[in-house]
Amino acid sequence: MKIAKDGVRSIVRIGYDGRVIKTFRGTNARERFTNEIAVLEVLEARDCSYVPQLLDHDDETMTLITTNCGQPVQKLSESKTKELFQELEDEFGVVHDDPYDRNITYDAKRGRFCVIDFELAHILGETGGEDERIHRDLKWAGVSQMGRGKKQNEDHFAIFASSGGWAAELPRIGGRDFEEEGMVVALSDGMGGQRGGFLASSSAVRNIRKYLPARMGDFRKIADPLGVMMDAVKSLHWQIKQAGKKNPNLGKMGATLICGLFYRAQLHFAHVGDSRIYRFRKGQLLQLTEDHSMVGYYLRNGKLTEREARSHPRRNIVNQVIAAHLDKITPQVNSHRVMQGDWYLFCSDGVVDGLWDHMIEGAFEEASEADLSPEEVLEGLMKRACQNAGKDDTTAVVLKVL
Repeated sequence: MKIAKDGVRSIVRIGYDGRVIKTFRGTNARERFTNEIAVLEVLEARDCSYVPQLLDHDDETMTLITTNCGQPVQKLSESKTKELFQELEDEFGVVHDDPYDRNITYDAKRGRFCVIDFELAHILGETGGEDERIHRDLKWAGVSQMGRGKKQNEDHFAIFASSGGWAAELPRIGGRDFEEEGMVVALSDGMGGQRGGFLASSSAVRNIRKYLPARMGDFRKIADPLGVMMDAVKSLHWQIKQAGKKNPNLGKMGATLICGLFYRAQLHFAHVGDSRIYRFRKGQLLQLTEDHSMVGYYLRNGKLTEREARSHPRRNIVNQVIAAHLDKITPQVNSHRVMQGDWYLFCSDGVVDGLWDHMIEGAFEEASEADLSPEEVLEGLMKRACQNAGKDDTTAVVLKVL
């Protein structure tokens, strides 16, 4: 365990699992300990995503355990520092009372600055008591359809929770409060021939179901979900690549993977390949994942239009994928705040082949106005995607945050 800070008011250690362990001492230690707990609980209830998440606390030793928000910044401009603390006050009703860059970190995985150390902070207005205990209900529907003329579906997906370190399978159509217990959606599209593609994608989904519950327990008190998911994807890459080496007929097998963990106010995800996660919020569709391909890069940077990308001769060539010809991979990992009314779509490229972005956006716009269920939206998207394309396997999971 590494000591990150040894000061008059506290000692801060970083555990081997990434958790931050802060023990209070000195003048008014009990008062500061109690205050930081209260502030962090209110910030979590108010869905603030750039502060530590309280994992546990020990009243007897006055110790807090929180998630890690990255590395301390060496120097931040006065204007940027002021902006961060003002945002905290204006959007989440918390005044830090120690608004200096020593209380700001940078989280490389999220790509943003975070605020830490709330022992002197105070909450504006009433905390709301029980009213600030949020229930985050998620409803979903998922399906996979084999492409026309194919003998085997090379797409696989799973929706699962965790119980005692083991995957607890969830139905393909269902609902859940993910405030207290998280859930995972994993989807993989295989490649490398029918047999190889089937084995690669099924192995990716099967093993992610084993890995995440074993590492995360019941998905509570996870200090570094993005780090665990990054390790999981790299481990899958190595396992499936080794299996391919043992059988010459499977040497080229590989698979895409998108894996998203919904927990409390966040969607944490890891991704390789060109399967996608979309989010629809307040009338706007956003692709959260970045296609790992040259065409995807050009599209993101405005060098190709969506129409040009769809007809590009290299549109199906990916440069990041599990196994196949790659020795190492660098998965995309990120976290996004989940808000009431959000729609999410996890899909393989079979859906993308049949649906333009404006079609997906229109379907979610209609769903929001007509209060449709995820099952109804999924049925409409799949029908249209398969009519417009349908040669490739087509897999989608639609989710709605209530």
